[in-house]
Amino acid sequence: MSARALSILGTSSHVGKTWIVAGFLGVLADQGIRVAPFKAQNMSLNAYITDEGLEISYAQALQAWSAGIQPSVLMNPVLLKPETGSRSQLIVNGVAQGPYDSQHFRDKRDSLFTIVRQAYDQLAQQYDVIVMEGAGSPVELNLMRTDLSNTRLAEYADASIVLVGDIDRGGIFASLYGTVALLPAEARRRLKGLIVNKFRGDFTLFDEGIHILEELTGVPVLGVIPYVELPFPQEDSLGVSDSEKSNAPITICVVRLPYMSNFTDFDPFRMEPQVNLIFSDRPPGKRPDMIIIPGSKNTLSDLDWLKKQGWQNSIVGWAQEGSMVAGICGGFQMMGTDVADPLGVEGNVAASSGLGFFPLKTELAPNKITRQVQGQVLAGPYKGHEIWGYEQHMGETRRVKESLFPFAPLIGLNDHTDGLINSEGKLWGTYIHGIFHNTAFRHAIIEELGGQGMMTENPFKPIITQWKEVIAKHVDLATLFRLVGS
Repeated sequence: MSARALSILGTSSHVGKTWIVAGFLGVLADQGIRVAPFKAQNMSLNAYITDEGLEISYAQALQAWSAGIQPSVLMNPVLLKPETGSRSQLIVNGVAQGPYDSQHFRDKRDSLFTIVRQAYDQLAQQYDVIVMEGAGSPVELNLMRTDLSNTRLAEYADASIVLVGDIDRGGIFASLYGTVALLPAEARRRLKGLIVNKFRGDFTLFDEGIHILEELTGVPVLGVIPYVELPFPQEDSLGVSDSEKSNAPITICVVRLPYMSNFTDFDPFRMEPQVNLIFSDRPPGKRPDMIIIPGSKNTLSDLDWLKKQGWQNSIVGWAQEGSMVAGICGGFQMMGTDVADPLGVEGNVAASSGLGFFPLKTELAPNKITRQVQGQVLAGPYKGHEIWGYEQHMGETRRVKESLFPFAPLIGLNDHTDGLINSEGKLWGTYIHGIFHNTAFRHAIIEELGGQGMMTENPFKPIITQWKEVIAKHVDLATLFRLVGS
């Protein structure tokens, strides 16, 4: 190992670790430091396919972009994608290993830590500084012995630790002091600072709070970071919210499937001024201009749920009245006539009829396709638009009747075509994730719906830039630079 390491731990999940890491990476990169993110294990249904054709958490991809570098599988060697309440797909070094129940995964953790160390060592040879993100709480006492992402890794990497707490939730003193008190002695020695995140109101009102925290813990407070209204991408569906805009003429409704995945696909619409983006688990009372059936980590289960919630009849009716209907990945599979799982890849449901929008049959299979793709849309008002994105799906979809147009021929894949689209462009489906990040295509969609696309740059660039400014203003940068040896 050669890089200096900084470990960002949190008092719990959702305290803001992901974006604290992203902000630190951006600030350090602006100083000319070669810096990279690392999260040993992540659990998320939002994934990204790297240039290597390997799968990592989307959060680590965003952190890499914040550092001004390309995402790599070394940044997230272990990824869990929940399939049921007690089973997840395990992805190691970017490749799916199959479904594992919770106990089986726990039994594998020592061997997984070997893989984590190997990935970290390779990354540390390439950069000056590694900023590591912890997972959940570092003081889950029954899990610490087999921990992959928190104090065990910090010790291996010889990292300084910064602990983050969320004051917006309340209980900031108990959460920070309690976590510090429960840290093992070795981790306590490494703890160099506290951060109070998501503060609302007058900062001077917390001056006494800073002194109390420092006296209780013996650890300096490195920053009190304000609650900022930025459209941060979320790691799980619990954090997904609507983007209601009072004067926006266009409403796009995403079906909030129980196992909805890759909902970062739709973040660019969140930032378009003329689009209201809503997520709904039931058909809304008012007809939306566009309905999107998103990706799913459990297609058959979500398909059954979707029918029971009444979506099929609503979508058919809205389509007849002029709404656009699109399916992405698992949503595209659902739009066909049949989905089968003969090998039990997802669970116990062997087959189900689809929604019947496309003459397609899908058969799920253990092998997972993960690749970046590009092509041109073949039909509709978007004909000729170049698109780029990535595939990550299990199974093969084939047409049972020659009708409609392929959505797009894909470059460099032996004349392989993706998806289907009708001539009017009002009904279409694709396996391509990230498709709405293609600016010209997204604008064409919005214009077809009667609005105007206005967001022209990478939708995450302004967020990253504004967030770096917040970090630079409210964190003790001199101490941050000292901790990473710069």
